[in-house]
Amino acid sequence: PQLGPRPPNAFILFRRDFVEQHKGENILSPDKSTLSKRAGEAWGALPKADKTRYFDAAKAEADEHLRRNPGYQFRPNKQSRSESRR
Repeated sequence: PQLGPRPPNAFILFRRDFVEQHKGENILSPDKSTLSKRAGEAWGALPKADKTRYFDAAKAEADEHLRRNPGYQFRPNKQSRSESRR
C-alpha cells in the first residue's frame, strides 16, 4: 500500500514558516547565505520557549499521520555505495 510521506518535524515546520515570511527578500549580505541556511541559524538562536510551539505542532502532525496511516513504519530506500556517489 502507498503510504504518505513522513510527518514533518519541528524544524521543518519552523522552516516552512520562516521561508513564507522571508521569501522574496533581497539578500545584501556579502556571504549571500541561502534562505535555508538563515532558517537554520534562526532556529538555533530561537529561545526554547518559542520552539515549544513547533514541537507541539510536530507532535500533532505525527499523531494525525498515525491516525491516517495506522501501522506506518519509516523504511528508507537503501542505496548501494556506488549509487550514493552519483
